[in-house]
Parts: sequence; C-alpha cells; structure tokens
Amino acid sequence: MTPARSPLELIVALERECIEVDGAIAKRDWAACEASWTRQRFMTHELDIQIREAPPKTDEWEKLKKRMDRLTRYRDAQLKRLRAFNEACATRLATMGRYKSFSKTLDRRANLLDVQS
Repeated sequence: MTPARSPLELIVALERECIEVDGAIAKRDWAACEASWTRQRFMTHELDIQIREAPPKTDEWEKLKKRMDRLTRYRDAQLKRLRAFNEACATRLATMGRYKSFSKTLDRRANLLDVQS
C-alpha cells in the first residue's frame, strides 16, 4: 500500500493530470483521457479524505483553497472545450447525413430519368 499523499501533493498530481488530458485531447486519444479522468476521480477522493482527516492550518488552507479553485476553473474550461468539440462533431455529422440523404434522392431521380420508352 502506498503512503498517503499530502493535500498539496495531490493537488500537484491533479494539475499534472489536467495537463496530460490536454495533450490527450489534442491527439484525440480518448482512451488516455478516460484513464486520466479515472485517476483524477481517485485523487479527488483521496484529497477529500486527507482534508477531512487532517484539516490544514488556516494559512495552509487558504493556499490550498486558491489552488483548488484554480484547478476547478481549469477543469471547467476543459469540459467547456470538450463540449464545443462534441457539438462541432455533431453538427458535421448531421450535415454529412443530410448530404448523403440528398445524394440518394438525386440517384433515384437520375434513374427515373434514364428510363427508356
């Protein structure tokens, strides 16, 4: 069993995971994203346990809170970018679907016109 990490170590590890996800998103490596998000869930849970079991002192808590807030904003921005990417993909797929449907109707019309009397 690994020794428990301090809240600061966990926040640094979470920050690194966020950067890793950014790289995986750029490469469209969704398996790496999923693996990193799983690790982030475990680290977030571990951070929660650490803070509940040994609450940091007031001055340490303020520093940790600032970093956690910054990390939360960063992760929210990542999610916003992923949603925008998802919506762009959905729009492209819908356009392609409409084009394919339209091209099928053109093929049918062309076949009807080719009928010889």
